[in-house]
Order: sequence, then structure tokens, then C-alpha cells
Amino acid sequence: MRLFIGLLFLLVAAACKQSPKIPENFDYGKIENGVYSNSYFNFEIPVPGKWVVQSKEQVEQIKKAGQDLIAEKNKDIASMVKASEVRSAILLTAFKNRADTFTGQFNSSFMILSENLGSISGIKTGKDYLQHAKNLMQQSGMSYQFPSGFYSEKVGNREFDVMDVVMTVKETEVQQSYYSVIDKKFALNIIISFIGDEQKKELINIINNIRFK
Repeated sequence: MRLFIGLLFLLVAAACKQSPKIPENFDYGKIENGVYSNSYFNFEIPVPGKWVVQSKEQVEQIKKAGQDLIAEKNKDIASMVKASEVRSAILLTAFKNRADTFTGQFNSSFMILSENLGSISGIKTGKDYLQHAKNLMQQSGMSYQFPSGFYSEKVGNREFDVMDVVMTVKETEVQQSYYSVIDKKFALNIIISFIGDEQKKELINIINNIRFK
């Protein structure tokens, strides 16, 4: 199953009058020798050798599928998702298995993405950002549950604020953890998507290899 992992997470600035864009000196990052690095946010993270990094075209397909699914529930929110593309950037998306050959229950994944907050007031911490994201999710008409409150957790060598989410898509309950930190007036976010403790543990082990310089 290929899901629109975390697309509503890109919408916080869409509800505001300001429209910050991605700056010209922004770095989308690169993968060399199995390690993704990003000079703008000054971090790197190894990508497990058997995991499948999505190309720009594949990410666009995922985004389009997500927008279509959201539009079935709330066309206004779907339009906001589309509009958010000028200020948000998906830096890295990887699935455990190739989507065209996977036959299991759920293809676990992790994503690193960012949103330019510009001068938007009221968002000073990752928790602030997650609260705004939660509010938008609740307005979307999608089937979201929030099993726990916000909490902080160290990922690699940096502290993130975290929100756990369960969403039901096509009768499948998918678990997600959203990690957020504010950096250079961006919300820098990691999203892991999984079913069950085994997949969650594997994903946490992967993202804990992130290192900020």
C-alpha cells in the first residue's frame, strides 16, 4: 500500500496570510555512498542499503495520490496542500520495499521534509508546529486519531518534539510518528509510517543515525 505519508503536515503556513517561499540558496540535499546529506540544515543520515529512495517523479506521484484522496473529503484542504508546495520541500523519502513488487500488509517508510515558516507568528517550537498540523488534520475530514499528547524525544544528536498519529485508509490503521524542530525559520520534520512494534523499532533505529553538525 502506498499512502500519502504526511501530506497534511505541509499545510501550517497555508492557513496564514504570509506566503514564504523556498529561498534560492536552499539545499535539497544529496545521497553519496549511501548517506544523505543536507548543507542547509547541516545534517546527514545513512540510508539502509536495501531501502528504496524515491525519485522526484515518484514523490510527485505520492503527493498527487494524497491530494486526490484528501479532495474526496475536503476540497478546500486539498487546495491548501497544492498551494503549500511553494514553501515546502520533501528532502528524502524511502520505503523498505519497492512499491511495484511489495505484497505485504504495509510498506513502512520514513520521510524528511521542511516548511518555510517565514515571519508567521505563534510558531516558535516544534510543538507549536505540531499543534497547528493537528488542527488542520482534524479539519480535513480524514480519519485521524491522536493516541498520546505531545512529547520530546532525542533523535540522533538533537531534541525533537513528537506527535503520534493513527490514520485509517482503506480499512487499514497506519501508525505514524511526527518529529518536528524549528531551524532557520523552517519546520524541519521527520515522519515515520508503520504498522506494529517491529516496523516502528526498525524505523526508530534508522532515524536515530541522523547527525547534526
